[in-house]
Amino acid sequence: MSEAATLTRLRQPVCDIDLWSDEVLANPVPVYKTLRDLGPAVWLTKHKAWVVSRYSSVRKALLDAATFTSREGIAMNSVMNQASDGIMLLADDPEHMRLRRTFAKPLSPKALKGLADRLTELAEAQVDTLSHKTQFDAVSELAHFLPLTVVTELLGLSEGGKKNMLQWAAGLFDAMGPDDYPRTVAGLAIGQEAFAYLASLQREDMDPQGWAAALFRAADSGEISHQEAQNMLMDYTAPALDTTINGLSSALLLLGHNPQQWQLLKHHPERVPYAIDEALRLESPIRAFTRVLTKDYELEGVQMYAGDRAIMQYAAANRDERHYPHPDTFDVMRDARDHVAFGYGTHICAGRHLGKLEIQTVLNILLRRMTDFKVVGVRTELHNTLRGVAELIIEPVWA
Repeated sequence: MSEAATLTRLRQPVCDIDLWSDEVLANPVPVYKTLRDLGPAVWLTKHKAWVVSRYSSVRKALLDAATFTSREGIAMNSVMNQASDGIMLLADDPEHMRLRRTFAKPLSPKALKGLADRLTELAEAQVDTLSHKTQFDAVSELAHFLPLTVVTELLGLSEGGKKNMLQWAAGLFDAMGPDDYPRTVAGLAIGQEAFAYLASLQREDMDPQGWAAALFRAADSGEISHQEAQNMLMDYTAPALDTTINGLSSALLLLGHNPQQWQLLKHHPERVPYAIDEALRLESPIRAFTRVLTKDYELEGVQMYAGDRAIMQYAAANRDERHYPHPDTFDVMRDARDHVAFGYGTHICAGRHLGKLEIQTVLNILLRRMTDFKVVGVRTELHNTLRGVAELIIEPVWA
């Protein structure tokens, strides 16, 4: 939208908060409440974009993909949006659903059934290694393990791709921030490496049994085009690691800070899936993606305009007291399966079943093999899009 149009149209309510400042990234929860209290959508003068942060308003917007389109990009800067053009995440239906049918085949609950035993075997072996330690880093030594061992193997990229996936994924998510912010600039540089690698990747470089090669077999059979297969490599690469790593790390951090909840899970292991959803709700691994309005639209009483960019603030919506009683409390007895940490609607995360299976596998093993544990060290790193801890030192009491 042009600067002139932005200035001539009245947008209310307004706020001058910088959602990508160090201060907000370090302590976002009070800011999320301020934004929710201001209204279902708030015009951010700093970013010239709406932020949608109430639970009901985020769900309503995400269900209306015809109005809140992904086609104009989901990042806050044009460089990343243009570079990402053609990937599934930036497609709208019916194109999106056509691509997703092929993309999601290895990620369905049915397809993942055969993976459960292997995940358990690998996770047991890793916990065996850790069981001789009096302290360990639950991020690098545990949360990284299954995604970096299994997901990179399943994807079937070359060794160069496997080695760099974690760095590339974090960089690509940082690259979604506003123009000229240092984290965005650094992320764009890392993202260029990822885009260049994936664009140059040849079929002979891929594991023929991997997900990447399967995309090209689908192209051979006419399900998708070969260019679409090449583009969808990015859809697999960026989201496959950090969301699971941050989800497990945050769950362990919350359980460590709430030892009574750990004991509840020990007595009620059937609540592990609910504990995972509660952790994802409370510490959403992805803070937000954006959409662009295709027409003038009133969202729960707030007038928005065609061409406006709107930030879907998943992390704020998941703490909305209008929907979740005592939203800042971690409660494994809560049923938070309706959270929006994976998005909502047509673009809900296709890999969510795999991510939750990995987290559940590790938690089930730890509940059986650890009597208790203490968090003795936490290190965080600020990130434009991701929310999690970089280091989580725990002191286990082994059973």
